[in-house]
Amino acid sequence: AKKYENKSLAGPLRAPTNIRTTCRFDYQPDICKDYKETGFCGFGDTCIYLHDRGDTLSGWQLEQKWQEEQRKKKEEQEKQMQSFLDGKSGGSKEALKTDDDGLPFACFLCRSFFTDPVVTTCGHYFCEKCVMNHVKTADSKCPVCSKETHSVFNEAKKLISKKRKVVGSRASWEDFYNKLTKGKEEDDQ
Repeated sequence: AKKYENKSLAGPLRAPTNIRTTCRFDYQPDICKDYKETGFCGFGDTCIYLHDRGDTLSGWQLEQKWQEEQRKKKEEQEKQMQSFLDGKSGGSKEALKTDDDGLPFACFLCRSFFTDPVVTTCGHYFCEKCVMNHVKTADSKCPVCSKETHSVFNEAKKLISKKRKVVGSRASWEDFYNKLTKGKEEDDQ
């Protein structure tokens, strides 16, 4: 066996300091790398890879975006809760503006003013007794749109907040109904 003449060649070599190697892992093998990086591909229309320059968000960016959305939702809920607890009535002009928010002033089933209003998961409002009778006699689907509710009926917070804005927190649902129906009659004339 021939021994090494130069002992410095045995074993791992030291990497040169003037050359730096970088590795890029291809997590999207179906996208043309030339087109993504430069906007040009030498193969043109015959390239078998997708020509896309869109950027996707990495994990920490997605999490940061989600946290920002959650923070905004929480602030909005706190603002709504504060205005709900204040129960301020902003006068008749503001009350008439709230008519256009899409919230009903009467139950869809009994066609009368609400008594203990509830809202379905699909966003329809009913008296609690009316919708419970419907569930007992018919089925658990929404009487308006026939979507499955799974017998889940939530407190109608938006409707209660609207009532507080229009007629105040101590007023009845009948007062709310009368105020809005009179407002609609005046608008029609």
